[in-house]
Amino acid sequence: MKSMTGYGLGKASSSNSSIEVSVRSVNGRFLETRLHLPREFIPFESEIKKTLAEYFERGTLDLFVSRKIKPGASTQKVVVNKALASEYQAAYKVLAKHLKIKSSVQLEAIARLPEVVKIDDTAELPADEKKALLQAITKACKACQSERLREGQSLRADLEKCLSALAKEVEAIEGLREEANQSLLARFEQKIKSRLAGVEIDSHRLSQEVVIQLEKSDINEELSRLKEHIKNYGHLFTVTEAQGKKLDFYTQELLREVNTIGSKSSVSKLTHIVVQAKTLIERLREQVQNVE
Repeated sequence: MKSMTGYGLGKASSSNSSIEVSVRSVNGRFLETRLHLPREFIPFESEIKKTLAEYFERGTLDLFVSRKIKPGASTQKVVVNKALASEYQAAYKVLAKHLKIKSSVQLEAIARLPEVVKIDDTAELPADEKKALLQAITKACKACQSERLREGQSLRADLEKCLSALAKEVEAIEGLREEANQSLLARFEQKIKSRLAGVEIDSHRLSQEVVIQLEKSDINEELSRLKEHIKNYGHLFTVTEAQGKKLDFYTQELLREVNTIGSKSSVSKLTHIVVQAKTLIERLREQVQNVE
């Protein structure tokens, strides 16, 4: 079992740069990746997402990449637009003549003008830099997975504890089933007799009506489904694949069955146990939101 919460850091170096990658994951219904990349690495976005999908099935992932150029190494070039500089110089001279101002154009002034001197970073990255990037991402993913696994073990222990407590509450409910049925039986008989007071009652027909009403209010089916859901729930703890969605489904089913039992309850002790069971299921639901 894995948690969807984790953090991992990975580093690698190429011939001209050092790369640091951090991966942060939080809860999410599906796999959502958000990449924060230097401009040079944007062409690799699709391949990066593919790598992330190899390690994560669910969760919201933020991947941050830092790129530092080594001293003396650079893929950038300084480009001078000579034609544009000449145009600027000519324009300055025309303006000075028009305003009748004696002024010489300084080199620094022209160099600072837009597009005269600019950085060309369109050069192709060295082949080993892409390799270093993917290596750093892989390291970060593995580190994040380790943390998610560690957190997952803690989640599993808590879920098992809650599930065990819930199973005991279900046993307690089952122990009160007969008492609840007897209480319902007495209520049904009294209700029918009070409504048909002074009317001759067929005892056989009365018994049939009571049995029909008792079957509608009996909680045996709900108990059977509850025990089956708890059994399946526990089995999912041992599966290595992502089971968060299935656990979430079974949690909803557990709550539905317990709510039905509560609606049928006519015994105060049974109602109290139902409230305790719902509290445990709510705790299961909160924890399952963290499971991948």
